[in-house]
Amino acid sequence: MTGMGMLKTGLLKIVKRQDFSVIVIFATMFIIAASLENNFFTPGAITRNINAFSPLILMAMGQSIVLISGGVDLSCGALLSLQNCILTYVMQSDQPITGVYAIIIAFLVSVGVGVLNGVGVGVFRIPSIVVTFATSFMCLGIALFIRPTPGGQVTKWFQVFYNPSLVEGMPDWISAGRFFPPALFLVLGACGLWFLVSKTKTGRYIYAVGSNRDNAYASGINTAGIQIKAYVLNAVIIMLAGLFFSAQNLSGDARMGDPMTLRAIASAVVGGVALTGGRGNVYFAIMGALTMSFVNKVIYFANVPTAYQTLAGGIIILLAISTSTIYAVAGKRMSVKARD
Repeated sequence: MTGMGMLKTGLLKIVKRQDFSVIVIFATMFIIAASLENNFFTPGAITRNINAFSPLILMAMGQSIVLISGGVDLSCGALLSLQNCILTYVMQSDQPITGVYAIIIAFLVSVGVGVLNGVGVGVFRIPSIVVTFATSFMCLGIALFIRPTPGGQVTKWFQVFYNPSLVEGMPDWISAGRFFPPALFLVLGACGLWFLVSKTKTGRYIYAVGSNRDNAYASGINTAGIQIKAYVLNAVIIMLAGLFFSAQNLSGDARMGDPMTLRAIASAVVGGVALTGGRGNVYFAIMGALTMSFVNKVIYFANVPTAYQTLAGGIIILLAISTSTIYAVAGKRMSVKARD
């Protein structure tokens, strides 16, 4: 094979990958958003964008783990609200130790909800859409009981999860870290958690169970245990978003996470994670979340009338998801033809 032929073959392999379409869609929205916002690359704008985008990134990462395992989580937004209400209910501004208590309680509740979802899906074989829809109402009900109206407070040191410069006694090198806001560290923490898991049997088994649960079970994999772990991982990552939201808003709201559920699922799908399970990349879900966030920026800076912003955003998201899905199907058919 000639050098030109080898180059052509290599390019075809790259283009046929679904990851390529995810990158193209992300790059397109990034370029458009950057061209519409004049100060897009200034330090202040970068920090603001990281703070604005990180919660959805975290939610999309958690959701993608569940999707890859063959399920879906419709309770993630309600769980985010519940965490926010617990944190702002337990904490008292004049008692720093209450921040530690709040984090411990919120963590245990998050793990409990993850286990509940995982047991329903993995042990009792109830469809994930049914189980998580039910737990979403449980989380919402508890959140409304704790916080029937928006309110609450956080202890002063807790703002380290949003803006360290507001915390007295914080080292200057942390307070001045404009390019490294806490939201970015939370995202990196979630990436590190998944990296560690992906290098273990659990990470490989999550893909196996999502591809075919019956075959995975026949191969000796504890499918129920793997699905429980997937939902618990999702809940832990959601908690990271809860820490940020609580530090940012300094109060609790039982309805705060309502818009996040469908946005997290859409972000994961735009990032190439299959709704059918067993296929996708958690890190590419980050690109999906960024793409969704850039869509909102494009709509805003393009001066689209308020009445049409939701419609325009829905159309763009639908096109992005359709393009990613069609590209995946086309690539699969091309691979089958190549084998034949």
